[in-house]
Amino acid sequence: MSSTSTTDDRSDRRGSLAQMFDPEELRRRNLVSLGMDVLILATTGLLAILFTMGFWPAAIGAIPMITLLYFGWASSKAFFVAQVLAIGVALLGTVTGVLPY
Repeated sequence: MSSTSTTDDRSDRRGSLAQMFDPEELRRRNLVSLGMDVLILATTGLLAILFTMGFWPAAIGAIPMITLLYFGWASSKAFFVAQVLAIGVALLGTVTGVLPY
């Protein structure tokens, strides 16, 4: 009986993973919502740059960053992953000197 529940758990995980990165989700969205997603990702990246500027800029940017990350987590897990990648790219670009800050 435990092998059946294990099989069911695996299929549930695969189903949720497939939903998380479903390319059909992009096809169902309209241009305005995709534009908003790009703006949110850019804002998340710009707020991440504040964390490299010292304590007070990081303290000022913490609440909006937490809010945007919570929104991404509640929206879809794929969008949350995109936000984390945007943070990583912004921090990497800032530290290496590619971005102007």
